Amino acid sequence: MYQIYFLSILANVIAGIVLAFDRMDERMRLHAVFNPEMFKHTGFRLAMGVIAFVVGFLKLLSVTPGTPPVVGDLFPAVAGMLMGFALCFQYYQERTEVTSAAVESLDRVFGRHSANLGMIGAFSGVLHFFLHRVLFL
Repeated sequence: MYQIYFLSILANVIAGIVLAFDRMDERMRLHAVFNPEMFKHTGFRLAMGVIAFVVGFLKLLSVTPGTPPVVGDLFPAVAGMLMGFALCFQYYQERTEVTSAAVESLDRVFGRHSANLGMIGAFSGVLHFFLHRVLFL
């Protein structure tokens, strides 16, 4: 389905920019193109997280014509789901003060390394746009 393919690319790129906005802004001056306040707004971050996760999950279930089922779009789908989870987890951390071993271990992966995850996800979205028939991409 080309609709899910397009949504996957768009969600991965935007979620990647949301996660890595500060780091990408230092190098590419994104504030000249995008409104920085929008990318820091918690409602937008949560909505983008939910969208990225749902579209990533749907991407696992749908098949783009010309690619093998599941394996053909595995990396963008997993990247979208991970970025969506990271954005939702960050929203959860901002809203609650609960601390536990599970929350701390998730914070080590999805909190501290969210900028790296965002850059990888945005890059995978761009690569997926240009190299749509490559296996695993």
